[in-house]
Formats: sequence, C-alpha cells, structure tokens
Amino acid sequence: MERAKQVEEAGVIPLSKSKSFILLWLTTVSSSLSLSMFMFIQSWYVVEDLGREAALGIVLVCLTGMRMISMIVGGVVADRSRQTTVMAFSDLSLACVMILLAGAFMYFSEVPIGILAVNAALFGICGGFFEPARDALLPKVVKVEQLTRANSSLQAAIQIALFTGPLLTGVLVNFLSYSFVLMLIGMFLSFSGVGVLFIKQINEKPKQRGEILFKKQLTEGFIYTWQSSLLRALLIITIIVNFFISGPLMMGLPIFVEGVLSGSSIDFSFVQGGFTFGMIFGSIVIGLMNIQRKRGSYALYFIALQGVVILVFSQVTSIAAAISIIIFIGMLNPAVNIPLISMIQSHADPQKVGRVMSLIRTGSLGLIPLSYAVTSVFLGMGVQIQTLMAWSSLPLILSVVVLYFSYPILKAATRCR
Repeated sequence: MERAKQVEEAGVIPLSKSKSFILLWLTTVSSSLSLSMFMFIQSWYVVEDLGREAALGIVLVCLTGMRMISMIVGGVVADRSRQTTVMAFSDLSLACVMILLAGAFMYFSEVPIGILAVNAALFGICGGFFEPARDALLPKVVKVEQLTRANSSLQAAIQIALFTGPLLTGVLVNFLSYSFVLMLIGMFLSFSGVGVLFIKQINEKPKQRGEILFKKQLTEGFIYTWQSSLLRALLIITIIVNFFISGPLMMGLPIFVEGVLSGSSIDFSFVQGGFTFGMIFGSIVIGLMNIQRKRGSYALYFIALQGVVILVFSQVTSIAAAISIIIFIGMLNPAVNIPLISMIQSHADPQKVGRVMSLIRTGSLGLIPLSYAVTSVFLGMGVQIQTLMAWSSLPLILSVVVLYFSYPILKAATRCR
C-alpha cells in the first residue's frame, strides 16, 4: 500500500489507466489462452481419440524442445529488435499453424502422430519468441517502480488464461469439432498479433545491431548467469522442479484422468483447470504475504511440500479428490516461482535481466523434453502413471535438502542490490 501511494504521489500513471499496459495484458491473455487450448486439444486427442498414451510424449517433446531452442534465440532477438514486431510475428505465425492443423483435422479421419508432432514443433518454434519479447517490452511500457506490480498482473493474466483455456476447450470439443476449435484459436492469435502492434513504448533505446554479434550477446548472458552463485542456484532449482513435475504430472495428467480415474474430457478439463485455479489463488496469497526475507528458503520449503502433495495425489481414486488435491499443488507453483522471479529481478544486472530471465526459463524448459521422454519410456514398459508420480516426488524432496545445504546464499539473499 505504501509503495502504491508513493507511485501515485510521483505522478506515475496507474497500470489500470495505462493503455499500453492494458493492451499488453490483453495480448498476453489471448496468447496464453491459445496455448492452453492448443495443448489441451493435442493431449486429449492423442490419449482419447488415438488411444496412444506413450506417443503423447513424442508430441510434447517436439513442442517443448523446439520452444526451448526458439526461446534461446528469442531472448537475443528481443534485445536487438523491436519487441512488438517480434510478438506480432510470433502470434500471426502461430495463427497460420493453427489453420494448417485445422485443415489436417478436416482432411484426415484420424490425424497421424507424425503430423501432430510436426505441428507441435512449428508451434514451439513460433511461440518461443513471444515470452522473451514480452519480458523485454514490459520495462519500456511501465515505469521502473511499477515493474513488480506489472509482473504480478501479467502472471495473474497468464494463470487466468491457463485456467479458462482447458475448461473452455473441454466443453467445446465435447460438442464441436476439433477443426472448429482450432480455427477459434487461430482467431485469438490473430487478434493478439495485430493488437500488440499498437503498444506504445516509453524510454525506448536504439537497438544494437552490428556493434555486438548475436553469438557474443548470447554467450555473455550465459556466462553472467553461471558465474553468479545465486543465479546458478536459481537455474538449478527451475531445472529440477520442471524435470520431476512436467513429465509425471503434467504429461501424465490426461493419462491419469482417463486411465486411473476413468474420466471424460470434461473431467480432464476440470482437473487441469483446478491446477490453474490453484495457481491463481496461490498468486493472490503470495502477493498478500509479500515475502521480502528468506525468499530462497521459502521457495525450497514449498518445493518439498509440493513433492509430498504429489505423492498424495498419485494415490487418489476419484475425480473430486483429484481436483481438491491438484488445486493445492497449483497453489504451490506460484509460491515457488514468484519468490524466485523476485530474487532474479532484485539481484541481476539491470542491463542483463532480459537475457537472464530468458536463459533461466530456457533452462527450466531444457529438461522438460527429457522428462516427457523418460515418462514415455516407463509408460511403454508398462509402468503405471500413478507409480511414476509417486516415484518423482521422492527425488524432488531429496533435491531440496541437498540444495538447502549446498547453496547457503539462497538463505542469505533477501533484498535488492
């Protein structure tokens, strides 16, 4: 509250009255909604219509693998080019990808896994440019003192989109064709791609094009991140969390709902939506708590708790219990992410925050394809998904103990530079 009053007294335009920020917020919602709807369609179609649970990992590896590579390049492109142009290119190209996939659903009675995998790869390549450009654009749309609140608002927008996307898609595919829903996604992306071009930037600095080589900028960001013990610890945390949660829980969720709980597409949409609802609620709680001290320690505590709750989730036998528990798992996600992001923003060099964020996000995505692949291998060997979930929770808890004692800087780091 005191911070908000200081902003008002300084004559800074509130976020709710900033047209550029509102437009950025809306395009973020549209883009995130499209992503969540697309992933739901692919996951459910492969599991329910094709009945090829193990092949789901191939599709998701193509999506996340290409997205990871694209984000590495996108982080530097965002620093060298106009961010609104990069974001528009990302969304409009994704709209074209959705139209092509809709055509495939209309042409084939059963879309081959190969086409789904190629489409997922294209989606990952085109979509990977959006987030780095958005992260680099935000400081040019709002004042420095508004960055924390702006980031919180965008995070809430993303989570709302992730919550409504599965629910909306689950209902739509139950009554309408996949091709129609994909065309709808393409429309959302088109609106987002055009709308982002109208965002006005403040304090825009001229881009460095020929002075610094692309490869040198990329290398510089990586070296800076790895040489900082705090940033290195945060990178390791994000990698561990994504490896042990992404495959068994996120990839395994449709398999768990359909195979273990005998649920329908609507049941899956409610379970997946419950996870995102928990993320929204968790963001609100963490925002009210406004943790300033020992944020690294709190993040580790919440990761360990998340491992325990995932172990409990793997033992449920009803849809109602699954929804209740996964809401709690969702609440723990922002409880981990928000303190870590705040630490990065507080301790990283302001001139390198964009590249640091891009590298840490890329690092977190790096082992997701491997997590999907490992999960697919175990599923192909006949291991039950609930068993994989239980197994994944144990090393997650153990890694927290190791990190807690190996990186004491996580306990010491509190405020900004």
